[in-house]
Amino acid sequence: MGLWSKVKNVFVSANDDETPQKATFTTRENTVYAPCSGVLVSVQEVHDEIISSGLFGEGYGILPVGLDCIYAPCDARVTATNVTNHSIGLTTESGIEILIHIGVDTVKMNGKGFKRFVHANDNVKAGTPLIDSLGIESAGYENVIVITITNADEFGHIDLVGESGTLVGGRPLVKLGDPILHVSR
Repeated sequence: MGLWSKVKNVFVSANDDETPQKATFTTRENTVYAPCSGVLVSVQEVHDEIISSGLFGEGYGILPVGLDCIYAPCDARVTATNVTNHSIGLTTESGIEILIHIGVDTVKMNGKGFKRFVHANDNVKAGTPLIDSLGIESAGYENVIVITITNADEFGHIDLVGESGTLVGGRPLVKLGDPILHVSR
């Protein structure tokens, strides 16, 4: 077995029926972390009128790089799932409501290419695998992971803290588990 195969096996399950391994990263209360690795873009730059207008709340878009799995960005309870598996809602113990929306117009994929590992009312820890999203681009859709605080108006301030020493096209490259949002009352 070559070196790449050994490394790849750490990140990718050999059996498609298995849940990907849990990611581990340090967390702080009221901070939301990147659910995947990729390049940060503002919500206003996402090519979806509803998302870019801010109707889903404050946050970021992430153009994913690498793995297709989306992980829990913090400790939370799964509060919303859907049959197409293109989005998931989470609520933290302190009341922060988070929406993770995968791709643009991917509801039209009718669940094809998505595999959800959690269910409504499950309690998840930061780094728990939530959803695999395969084949979005090959199906003709834009692959951007949107993560927003949907109840931002209930908090004093949402700090967009996503930054990185590594830039791609002038934009921050974040890795899974990097802090991107901080909520304060």
